[in-house]
Amino acid sequence: MLDKAKRISTVLVIRGLLALLFGMLILSMSDPLTVERFVLTLFGVFAILDGTFAVFGALVGHDALEDWWLMLLAGVLGILIGIFTFVHPNMVAAVLVMFIGFRAILQGVLEIAFAMRLRKSIHGEWLYILGGIISVIFGLIMIMFPVKGETLRGVIVVGWLIGFYAIAAGAMQLVLAGQIRDWIRRIDEKLQKVDGKPVA
Repeated sequence: MLDKAKRISTVLVIRGLLALLFGMLILSMSDPLTVERFVLTLFGVFAILDGTFAVFGALVGHDALEDWWLMLLAGVLGILIGIFTFVHPNMVAAVLVMFIGFRAILQGVLEIAFAMRLRKSIHGEWLYILGGIISVIFGLIMIMFPVKGETLRGVIVVGWLIGFYAIAAGAMQLVLAGQIRDWIRRIDEKLQKVDGKPVA
């Protein structure tokens, strides 16, 4: 159980750092032409990598997470979105924004459910619940106000919004990973006391 929790926290750290890097790269692009040229490539790579780690996290933690299938679904959807981005780069603007919206809503629901499951074990779970709410709101905005048109230039409209969202989501994942590691440390200390071993 504790080993799987450690693996889950490691996956969360990797996904959080990946999201932070993606968000900072997007926000660092001040030239609209640069955004237009690279935002889809960056998002495609990010979606595939993040989806892969989400699938891995769901598989290694399926015994510890009751809602592991949601993480698995979010991961598979992320991989498919990333592949779609590379296969149809000239048609993807409006469709991509819709997919990002649906994925953000699913991710937000997962985050809220996950935090509610852990609220008795970790402190500061409200931060992750807040992150889930932000994901849902972001997703609804993407769906309700989609980018018009089928050109890559349409992605510029939501480029910065995606960047800020990625940074917020990454930060929340790192916070949750830290809370899980703290929970693991406390469990280890209790086990060592029960066994009569000195606590390091």
